[in-house]
Formats: sequence, C-alpha cells, structure tokens
Amino acid sequence: MANQSINLSPQTLLIMTLISLLTINRSFHGTGAQETGKALIESTCKKTQYPEECISALESDPSSFNANLTGLTRIAVQKSESKLIETLNIVNKFVLNETDYLTWGFLVFCRDSYNASVPQIQAGLQAFDKLEFEKSYRSVEAVNKAVVECDKQGLKMISQVNSGLFRLTKDATSILDLLF
Repeated sequence: MANQSINLSPQTLLIMTLISLLTINRSFHGTGAQETGKALIESTCKKTQYPEECISALESDPSSFNANLTGLTRIAVQKSESKLIETLNIVNKFVLNETDYLTWGFLVFCRDSYNASVPQIQAGLQAFDKLEFEKSYRSVEAVNKAVVECDKQGLKMISQVNSGLFRLTKDATSILDLLF
C-alpha cells in the first residue's frame, strides 16, 4: 500500500484545489482577517485616545463602512481638515465681532494659526494619496499643535470647538500610527 500512487486527472486536481481555496477563504472571513465596516471602525477607534468621538466621526462618512484601514485613515485626515475649516470659520466670526482689543488680538492669533494650517493639512492629504504617510502625519500633527497654541490664549468662547478639533486630530494621528 505504501508504494501505491493515485492518478488524478488535471480537472479533479483543479476542482480539489478550488474547493480547498474556498474553504480557506471562508475561514479567514469568519475570523475577521479582512475586517471591514463597523467592526473595523470600532477596533481601530479603540486604539485612539477618544474612541467614542472617533467612531462618531468615522461613521458620519458612509464610505467608512466599506473602507479598509488605509481608507479609514484617509477619512480621519479628511475629517480633520473639515473640522479645521469649520473651526477657522467660527474663529473668524468671533474676530469680526470682537470689540475688546486684547481678546480680538488673541482671536486673530488663533485665526492666523488655523489659516496657516489649512494648506498644510491639504498637502498632507495629497501626501497620503502618494502613500507618504509620515508627511500626512506631520500635517495633522501641525494642526494639533496650532490648537494647543490657540488654547493657551485662554479664549473660553472657542474652547469647545478647539476641544473638538484637538480630539479629532489626536485620533487621526493615532490612526495614522497604525499604518507605520
């Protein structure tokens, strides 16, 4: 018996190989090897400093439910850019309406810092698309530093919007770290 060989036709070998591959593929999907959707969003955001806010931000973009980790990361950077522009617009409204000169000066500092950050994060998105994740990381980190510097001005009227931008950019850098 030990010396017997089995002769299988090429078609039989092909069918057996395909069945084996399909079985292996199903077992990988069942264990989360190709995690996507809500499960990937949650597992990714659990690795950030503000997981609930991270989940909320990513789930607000419908394309995140079909994204892999790289796609989710780009969405996080895009959300940071959008939040930066939103914050800049809010701060600019305060600048235009402020009557106290000292407060106005602090607001102008914040506005100018955020204004300078917009092209940086846009360049970071372009770098991301070229798979230059470190450049993208630095651009989001620069926005985060601008928030910290603005916060040092002690402007209570923008503390909530600054906090939201800070948390989002902090989470985006944490997610970018997962790509390294």
